[in-house]
Amino acid sequence: MTDARPWLRYYGDVPHSIDYPGVTLYEALAASARRVPGSVAWDFLGTRATYREFLESVDRCAAALAAEGLRAGERFLISMPTTPQGVIAFYAANRLGALPALIHPLSTAPEITHYLDATGARMALVLDAFYGTLAAATPAKGLERILVARIPEYLPPLKRLGFWATKGRKMAPVPADPRVRRWASLLASARPDTRAPAGRTDDAAAILFSGGTTGLPKGIVLSNRNFIAQGMQAASWCGLGERDAILAVLPIFHGFGLGCA
Repeated sequence: MTDARPWLRYYGDVPHSIDYPGVTLYEALAASARRVPGSVAWDFLGTRATYREFLESVDRCAAALAAEGLRAGERFLISMPTTPQGVIAFYAANRLGALPALIHPLSTAPEITHYLDATGARMALVLDAFYGTLAAATPAKGLERILVARIPEYLPPLKRLGFWATKGRKMAPVPADPRVRRWASLLASARPDTRAPAGRTDDAAAILFSGGTTGLPKGIVLSNRNFIAQGMQAASWCGLGERDAILAVLPIFHGFGLGCA
């Protein structure tokens, strides 16, 4: 094999091939929660969640999204920085078989209009600081639900206070809008979804948009298998194990950053 593929001799301890499981991203997360339920899944500026807690949040979010009308095959716009809400919503949509379309939270109103035209999304998740831009882009775009999240929702108490003192008190309040649902109250009132997860490994799992350097950004569809393969390849190449951690400095609306999430 190395004669036909001479580069393989330089792989060292990295396997030449990997047997990828035929699962969705949600199913991969659920398997991790069964295997290492008490291990830390994510740490957001000092607030931590175990895999058991992470999966429960995803199941609650899936139930909430379904109650708000999100169905399998539908597009769900996520306009968030790298925060717990964005990652939880991504996996929740995957559980339902819906298709998250992740965009830069600093996108302009015309850019958001293009993304809505391209995806046909009826539901969106946005940070409260950027609600105004999203709302300006959507009056005639058929957006039926806008889920509004806040950074302090997942901050430790002292950092929550510091955020309010430095930034939070300067933010314009979200005006009355019948389409708006608050993330915190939505999840607090939801019971974890117990229905069988939807989707297959070769189904679409996300839409990411190109940089738009030669025209309007184009939607790039990635499957569950794409992300499973990327994660397992990175773990094999870098020698990552269950006790290792990754500093997620890349945004989730980019393929590299979302793959790390």
